[in-house]
Amino acid sequence: MQILDVQNLKKEFNGEVLFSNVSFSINEKDCLAIIGPNGNGKTTLLKMILGEEEIDGGNIALSSKTSIGYLRQEVIKDISHSLYQEVEDVFIDLIEEEKKLNSLEEKISFDPSNQKLIDEYSTRLNSFIERDGYNFRYKINMMLSKFGFHKEDLNRTLSTFSGGERTKVAFVKLLLEEPNLLILDEPTNHLDLETIEWLESYLKNYNGTLILVSHDRYFIEHLANKILEIDNHTSQYYKGNYSFYLKEKEMRYQTLLNSYNNQQKEIAKLKRFIEYFKPKPRFVSRAKDREKKLEHMEIIEKPYLSNLKLKLGFEGEINKGKEMIKVEDVSIGYNSPLISNITFTLRGQDKIAIMGSNGSGKTTFLEALLDNKHTLSGSISFSKDCLIGSIKQHQNDLNDSLTVYQQIDYLYPSLSSQEIYDHLGKFNFDYDDDQKLIKNLSGGERMRLSLAILLLDNYNILVLDEPTNHLDMVTRQALTKALNEFKGCLIFVSHDRYFVDEIATHVLYFTKGKAYYLEGNYQYFKEKESVLFALDNDFEEAPSVNKIEPAKKKNNNSLKKLEERITKIEKEIKLLEEESFKEENYTSYQKSKEIDDKIRELKSQLAILEDEYLSSI
Repeated sequence: MQILDVQNLKKEFNGEVLFSNVSFSINEKDCLAIIGPNGNGKTTLLKMILGEEEIDGGNIALSSKTSIGYLRQEVIKDISHSLYQEVEDVFIDLIEEEKKLNSLEEKISFDPSNQKLIDEYSTRLNSFIERDGYNFRYKINMMLSKFGFHKEDLNRTLSTFSGGERTKVAFVKLLLEEPNLLILDEPTNHLDLETIEWLESYLKNYNGTLILVSHDRYFIEHLANKILEIDNHTSQYYKGNYSFYLKEKEMRYQTLLNSYNNQQKEIAKLKRFIEYFKPKPRFVSRAKDREKKLEHMEIIEKPYLSNLKLKLGFEGEINKGKEMIKVEDVSIGYNSPLISNITFTLRGQDKIAIMGSNGSGKTTFLEALLDNKHTLSGSISFSKDCLIGSIKQHQNDLNDSLTVYQQIDYLYPSLSSQEIYDHLGKFNFDYDDDQKLIKNLSGGERMRLSLAILLLDNYNILVLDEPTNHLDMVTRQALTKALNEFKGCLIFVSHDRYFVDEIATHVLYFTKGKAYYLEGNYQYFKEKESVLFALDNDFEEAPSVNKIEPAKKKNNNSLKKLEERITKIEKEIKLLEEESFKEENYTSYQKSKEIDDKIRELKSQLAILEDEYLSSI
């Protein structure tokens, strides 16, 4: 069944076209990802669908049975509420019905033969059960837990929560409302890696229809079955996932480019014919025929392909293999350790991604590296050749009272005006942008300005905290390319899995007060995660693997049997994880607990088998 149909949509601002000829449709259980560079109208399109922006042309047809949920801060009704009060408000009708049932129970206890009361109670109870009235509190607790809230947070007033935490509260409420069309604008912003991956799994099994705007490539790849790209004042619609979109876009571009080139050759040929033969009386009629043909030709415009306008390039110095930073048994924190036993060596051209949940200590560790703060024990030593440049998560080093131009001029007074304008132009700042006050910049513009400043010095170590925050895919791609070509060392914090996989040579993962260090990118870390955690005796879900005697080398048959057992358990875990997201399971405490317990048991078995396999090869 079709949920939404958009035909030839147009939007203007102050007489200038933002986009036109936008057409697409989505059906039940589709997931449409809207992508494109910042400032091209993605959020505006969402607001037009919601009826919050006027339509300047075209038509939007929405199914009459569609209930829309849209992620926004306004979902929160009252910041004086406690966390639990605010989320519980989603089920206010069920709470009121529960009170009525309790009242009826009390009345029946005093008048047990009153058939009218009994009938009313029975009718209301059946309706309450059909609406899953006995499970809504479990749903609340489950959803709050999955978004990283703890028992001690339940009675905190929302006014004490950060903006990011309030966004997560709004998300919880929205998912609990279960609309049949869920619209999400940058849903992974403010979420940590664990929550992003859980949300991804949850939305895969979501029973409704999804429209999402995102720059998170993996998130789109795993969820979307349709892509709408808005760019250059128009749109292109693709019926497939992100990988399909990339191939199809290139194919469409090449087809159009071939048609354009062939037509240009034909036009040039006609013009030459006209120019040569028109002055000759014998051929003038034939020349005029060519003129008519040229006049009535439907001109093919040269196809547009989003390109990387940013000219990023971090040079750095080649210190391949040279020890640059050594971290030995470091514990960081405030009054007590937040993360203990951090140990690794950063060598020339290493690129280390620091990952983990929010609050696990990633930014605190960067402050320990950069500012010698929060180190409780251990040592951090630097090579005398270290030249470290950094971007902090909130770009606090920028002066909000200055313009973009003034910020560069203040930091680098030796640069001429033209050099400043030229440099900012490499980062997509035009003259009007250069005159903007920094306090009025968007998140993406602030990050681009921070990168522009960083590029003006030749560092051999870069330390970046969430460098892809607020950047669109084109800018992320340019940054990825630049950092891959960087000859120095890189330490960066990121929740962007694609970005990490493209760049990282090592992963430093923080969880439950411990640091895990592994050579490889994030995908490789995920493959080895259970083994790493199981090898730690103190990890609460792991068996005492260190106490197991190393296995003797096994023959090929034994190894093959181990591989088969590992594969079988991996399949069982995957099936159970899929089961855990079915409504009949996650809404039942008992069923959910049974599945979670079984998954933990299988993961423990898997860790032992993988360790045995590794020690046998």
